[in-house]
Amino acid sequence: MPFTIMTERGLRWPMRIVTAVTVMFALLGLFFVVHGAMEWNLAARSASWPTVAGTVTRSEVTSHHSTHKGQTTTSYHARIEFDYEVDGVGHHGDQRTYKVVTSSQSAANEAVATYPVGRSVTVSFDPTDPGRAVLEPGGDWTNAIPIAIGLFAIVFVSLMRWFAVSQMRKAMQRMKDLQAMGISPPTGQTSVAQSVPSPGAEEPTPTATEPTRATGPAELKPTFHDDLPGSR
Repeated sequence: MPFTIMTERGLRWPMRIVTAVTVMFALLGLFFVVHGAMEWNLAARSASWPTVAGTVTRSEVTSHHSTHKGQTTTSYHARIEFDYEVDGVGHHGDQRTYKVVTSSQSAANEAVATYPVGRSVTVSFDPTDPGRAVLEPGGDWTNAIPIAIGLFAIVFVSLMRWFAVSQMRKAMQRMKDLQAMGISPPTGQTSVAQSVPSPGAEEPTPTATEPTRATGPAELKPTFHDDLPGSR
C-alpha cells in the first residue's frame, strides 16, 4: 500500500497558510484589545470631566439585519444625539455612554424612553477636546469585554498555530523515518513492497536457465564383435 509523505518543500504552502490565518486573527484580536483599552480609558477619564447643560435633538431606535447560513439576526441600537455649548461655542454629540451595552430591542427602547427629544440633559465634555462629550460618564466591568475577546483570539490562534506546526514537524519526522526504511518520496512505496506480488497475481517466470534433467536411462545400442565364438 503506498504511503503519502511530504517533503520540506511540500510543507511550505501549508505553513504559509497557517501563518497567514494566524496573523489575520491576531491582528483582529489586537484591534479589539486596543479599541477596548481606548474606550476604557475614555470611560475612566469621563468620570472627572466638567459638565454643561444640553438638549436632546434626536432619539430613536435603529436596527441592523445580518444573515449567516440562512438565519437572519437583528441588532438594535439607541441613537441619541444632543446639542451643548462650551464657552459660547456650540457642539453636537452622539455618545450616550462608553460602557458596552446590549443590542436588544428592549434595552434600546428603554434608552430612547430615558432621553426623549427636547429633554434637558447634563453633558460631560472633555476639557482638552470640547467636541468629545458623553451623557453617561464613567465605566464598569463591561469595558473589559472587548479586551477579553481580543486576548482570547490572540491566545487561541497562537495555540492553534503551535499545534499545527507541531503536527507538521511530526509528519516531517515520520517522513524521514520512512525514507530511512527505503521509501521513495516521489512514489511513497518501499522497494520491499514493490517486490511482493499483489493478491491474485501470477508468480513470475524464473529467468535463470535450469539444468536439463534426464527423463530415463540412456538407450543401449547393440555392438557386434567378429572375434567372439559363434560369430561366424
